Amino acid sequence: MKKPLSAIILSLILSMAVFTSFATASTVSATPKASGSLAKAPSGELRTDQLMFGYTDTTGKQILGLIGNPNKNNPNPKTLTSVLYAPGKQYSVSYVKHQASSDKSNGRQRAINFNNDGGELFKLSNAADKLNSDESVLLTTKDAFQGHTFLALKTVQQGKFSQKTIKSIEKAKNRKIVSQGLIATTTSGTEIGLVRFAKGNGKQLASLVLVDKNGMVFQDFIGYDDSQSAWRVDDDGQISAHDFNLWFVSYSKAGYALGLEWYGEEGTNLSVIQQKGSKFRVVQEGGRYLLT
Repeated sequence: MKKPLSAIILSLILSMAVFTSFATASTVSATPKASGSLAKAPSGELRTDQLMFGYTDTTGKQILGLIGNPNKNNPNPKTLTSVLYAPGKQYSVSYVKHQASSDKSNGRQRAINFNNDGGELFKLSNAADKLNSDESVLLTTKDAFQGHTFLALKTVQQGKFSQKTIKSIEKAKNRKIVSQGLIATTTSGTEIGLVRFAKGNGKQLASLVLVDKNGMVFQDFIGYDDSQSAWRVDDDGQISAHDFNLWFVSYSKAGYALGLEWYGEEGTNLSVIQQKGSKFRVVQEGGRYLLT
């Protein structure tokens, strides 16, 4: 059953409000210091025109790149040569052509609608390679991550922040935490998690928090005062670490960078954010509409 146009527009408006919250990031403590070869590496500043989101087809061998915000400097698809779809998993791709949307498209960015959806068509360069079907991915140019070290993940969706860390977060934000959990922990000990704060007299607030030995970096998500759709459409006023997936965690002279997928009832929000001084900046953002 097709969703009314008005409902789709509302979903997009709420999603854009969520993306706006990426600009409210804040940090505690100084930017982590680079050491060894990292200090000599290029700046590592990520660029919008070197990244494009996409998703895989039913075979896991083709990718449809999603055209980003037309007001931003999006990449020339012919310059995209690699695909990231999970930490430590990167493959070569070849550009095929622009694929126009057909009259049979249902407007969903799903593998079942892959051949009817509009976007930039790629294939894996090595015929022996295969990705999971219907996966969100990040297409990149050859030099997009020059100067970056990709951090391996030790655990995913396991555990919680220590009470010591929780107290530090509460002190930094001057708000009590009502729920929390880890999204991932790197082998070097860096923790990335999600905390939700007590509402108090202010707006709903949750934060993605990156913690290492040098301090904490916050990515704030400001929610609506709506018990049905606070952060995402039809989220029942809830948000947790299990709503997030990490494509990658990297570190360069510019600081940390994260590739995030945020699952919602109607689709996923996709973003690449990078530390810049005392806050994160949004490098690229997009989404997939998946409602069945």
